[in-house]
Amino acid sequence: MFVELKTVYSEMEAQILVTHLNEENIESIIEKDDAGGMHPQLQAARGVKILVDENNLERANNIIDTSNKNLSSWVCSSCNEVHEGQFSVCWNCGEKRN
Repeated sequence: MFVELKTVYSEMEAQILVTHLNEENIESIIEKDDAGGMHPQLQAARGVKILVDENNLERANNIIDTSNKNLSSWVCSSCNEVHEGQFSVCWNCGEKRN
């Protein structure tokens, strides 16, 4: 049986977390109600749920916690541009994340 692991507020964020879970061999499902993509603003209002098998819930929580720590924002050492954590290269100058 699948249970809710986490609710996020964009499909992109959900997909990043699901990718981390899949890398650890944890099957997960993204559940969203945005009228088949016709109303993406509903993702922000209602959220996007990540579901996992209840037997993997504790392990999945640990992976998500670790992933969230790795997604903290960072500042480019070359040009001081601030970036979201999922990016590893500066969009402004091309410098790699340290």
